[in-house]
Amino acid sequence: MSVVGTVAAGVGIAVGLALAIDVRLGLALALGAVVAPLALLDLPVVIALWAALTVFSRAPGFGLATSMAALLVVGAWIAHARPDRAAISAALRLHRPLLAVVALLLVWLTLSRAWAQDQAAASSAMLAWYINAAALVVVLTSVRTPRDVLLIVGALALAVLAALGLALAGIDLAPAQLNPDTAAAAAEGRLSGVLGDPNFMAAMLVPVIVLCAAMRPAVSVYTRLLLLPAAILLAVGLAMTQSRGGILAAVAALVAAFALMRGRRAAVLGLGATAVVTVVVYVLANPAALHRLQSTGQDRGNGREDLWLVARRMSEDYPVGGVGVGNFIARSREYVRRPGTLRYVELVVERPHVVHNTYLQILAETGVVGLTLFLAFAWSAVVSAIRAGRRFARAGEAAFALLSRGVAAANVGLLTAAIFISIQTFAPLWAFLALGPALLGVAARRRDGPSQSRARAPWRLARLR
Repeated sequence: MSVVGTVAAGVGIAVGLALAIDVRLGLALALGAVVAPLALLDLPVVIALWAALTVFSRAPGFGLATSMAALLVVGAWIAHARPDRAAISAALRLHRPLLAVVALLLVWLTLSRAWAQDQAAASSAMLAWYINAAALVVVLTSVRTPRDVLLIVGALALAVLAALGLALAGIDLAPAQLNPDTAAAAAEGRLSGVLGDPNFMAAMLVPVIVLCAAMRPAVSVYTRLLLLPAAILLAVGLAMTQSRGGILAAVAALVAAFALMRGRRAAVLGLGATAVVTVVVYVLANPAALHRLQSTGQDRGNGREDLWLVARRMSEDYPVGGVGVGNFIARSREYVRRPGTLRYVELVVERPHVVHNTYLQILAETGVVGLTLFLAFAWSAVVSAIRAGRRFARAGEAAFALLSRGVAAANVGLLTAAIFISIQTFAPLWAFLALGPALLGVAARRRDGPSQSRARAPWRLARLR
């Protein structure tokens, strides 16, 4: 007991000193002190915590907490690696094609750093890619039961709902004055919240709306009662972002959900109708929002089309290898004098922006090779969710078959939203994409019999049929 007391006292002193130096550092250390023992006892819980924190990672101060949670997850995973060697090896074999694509993508991105003009930007971008890939491996080898998957799905959903709630309450963790674009969105009456960008907020809302329908049979009766109000609130938030890309992503997600979620198509149509009515009512009650949605060709996507033009010019000059990972901003000003009118030159020269299109940015920076590998990764993640749905259906587990298909549809919506924002290294994208392969791993393990860990779930799972 004296050793435990000494360690606790030391941790308390360290947290106190950190709080005196920087409140954010102190809170991060306090979080680590509380969560570290839990990471050794129940790693999926801490993975779920990390997934939730990634939603807030764009807000000042939360990046440190997210990094701390990620370090705890990796440390706990390493601690579990030896006793769990057989299970980890089995998971790696199951996901070998997907992980091979990710490995090839990382190799190509690393090679592209050699011809990058801005080495510092390339190194920063590479670090983000490697961290996300490491997180993917940890998730795929640590999530083994239906309860584990529900923890992560629930954590992501609750985090997005919390972010929306803070935004609706006017609590801004990312002050607009820190970002001119956020200030401009706020002046237009658009909802940005902790994500600092209405389009990012919309991109997070869309997959969770789909998951509200998909997870219903897999959770307790009391949780089900909250899903419809949550979906309506999310639809209100989507309308308030006034994001054209978000609305297109919602349409794509609902179409995919209708095609994939057999047995719940009536619920999908009902949810879609509710979302459409909510958006229409909000738009009709806010003429400014209606005007914005109708002015796509007039404002050139608030400069997005000009950035896309620059990215296309760049990819034409460097079609195979691109200009180097993370180097679009460093090289974009070289393309403003080409033929063709750019109305928003300041977004390239004075306030350089990313492409605001995930696929065009990857193409411009890493060429056709990089884009092909990224698309293969995304496609594999979505297909894994569909395969998981088939396996669960054959096993008679309808609740998780539906959840798997819902995850696939949710990711279709998120990947559609990526046409209008650059989120290739945004951790929540990787967390959502990891759900499909994780479900496939759970479905493969179910052949060994039902897991006994379901009793530890924070909410009771519905009876598996």
